[in-house]
Amino acid sequence: MRKLPYIFLALLLSLTALAKEKTIDQLKAEAEKSHGGHQAEIYAELARALVDVADQQFTAGDTAKGHQTVQEILADATRAHDGAVSARKKMKDVEIRLRETQRHLENVRRTLAADDRPPIEAVEKKLADFRQDLLNAMFAPRKKNK
Repeated sequence: MRKLPYIFLALLLSLTALAKEKTIDQLKAEAEKSHGGHQAEIYAELARALVDVADQQFTAGDTAKGHQTVQEILADATRAHDGAVSARKKMKDVEIRLRETQRHLENVRRTLAADDRPPIEAVEKKLADFRQDLLNAMFAPRKKNK
């Protein structure tokens, strides 16, 4: 009988976590509506979520759809990078999300056949370039006005 409140609490926390997870369609719709640094952050979150989709597609044996999803990841990461740099907002958050995306994509790549790896390696490299560009923008010395 004493375990019942703990079970109820665990169930409540798991339902709350599921409610907070946004679907990919919701993220796409929210990204289209927003602008500036918030839009960049949403696109970075969308790119991270799409890695799971690509992983499921590769696992199911549908490599064509998996590679298509990887290209969509690259497109969303590009939008996130460009939005963060142009708005000069949320750069740190976007860089962190892109790092998570890159690492997760690397883990997916390691599970694939050798023939399927090169396109994903190219996307990983591009994500690393985006991250470095964001870091350079964040820590670049300010220009002096004369």
